[in-house]
Amino acid sequence: MENRIWLKGDTHLHTCNSDGKLTPGQLVEACQQAGLDYAIITDHNYNTVKASYTDKNLLVMQGQEITDDLGHINVWGKKVPQDPPYILKTVEDYDAVLAPCREAGATISVNHPFCSMCGFHMDLEHFHFDCVEVWNTIQHSDNIKNMNWWHNQLLQGNHIAAVGGSDFHKDIGPLKLLANPTTIVHTTAKTEEAVLQALREGRSVVTNKPGTSMIYLTVGDANVGDTVSYAPGLTGKVAVTKFKKGHTIKVFNNNDVILEHTAAQNSDRMELDFEIRQPGFIRAEIDYTFRPVMRALYHTVEEKYLHADVADLPPFFWAFTNPIWIR
Repeated sequence: MENRIWLKGDTHLHTCNSDGKLTPGQLVEACQQAGLDYAIITDHNYNTVKASYTDKNLLVMQGQEITDDLGHINVWGKKVPQDPPYILKTVEDYDAVLAPCREAGATISVNHPFCSMCGFHMDLEHFHFDCVEVWNTIQHSDNIKNMNWWHNQLLQGNHIAAVGGSDFHKDIGPLKLLANPTTIVHTTAKTEEAVLQALREGRSVVTNKPGTSMIYLTVGDANVGDTVSYAPGLTGKVAVTKFKKGHTIKVFNNNDVILEHTAAQNSDRMELDFEIRQPGFIRAEIDYTFRPVMRALYHTVEEKYLHADVADLPPFFWAFTNPIWIR
């Protein structure tokens, strides 16, 4: 197995070059203070970063969020060859902008596909992309729709890499939104090429923020993004760091939950073994629910600010892994 390192980052960030509040320099400084290892700046229809660079141990990568009414799509790692403004009224218009990006080697990620305010209104089943943003900004019910779609794609055998992105524009009062969520990649090096390859290959874990719970899902030496051969008696291990009281770790083997454990108290580290029952995939997820008062408050916030149409708040996920494939 290749030697790999875990790097914490944010894949979806805005500056004052589009509709963010911070200057590029201020955003880079904020990412450093948050403890990130990499950041991808994705202003709307604008390349803020002309070439990737490292600043005080932070790898800063160029990107752009191709944005119009039909959908928001992140382009990572290459400058969009055309200059805005773009004409983006049809699927063909989007393809005309994205095709040369793909040819240049860019990584393409569909953002917040089931967002109530600015979702993806093209055919996801036939749209060419590398990653999907399952977790967008602070946790809310639209992310559950994203997660359910992605999980169903995995059940169909589709190897789609999931990521998270804070979609950071500015903090709102006491809410610190940068790197919420954080995408932690398992990569061979701290370079643009290696980080983007890890994202495309599903070698990542998405968690609430840089200093919170982390999930380590393994089958022998195999880690997320890897493929292993099935045999009766095949076992795996899940380890959770900074496991919070009341949070529940689940391991899925396809659509079956083969392990479920709720923390009775805060724990620095917890490890559990499990048996894999069938070929397909395994993935892990930490879930939590709000107490009644917080549920009522959060429901009001969702209706007012996110325009989400939800009768009751489901359990949210605090962290999740990409799958290990079992053939």
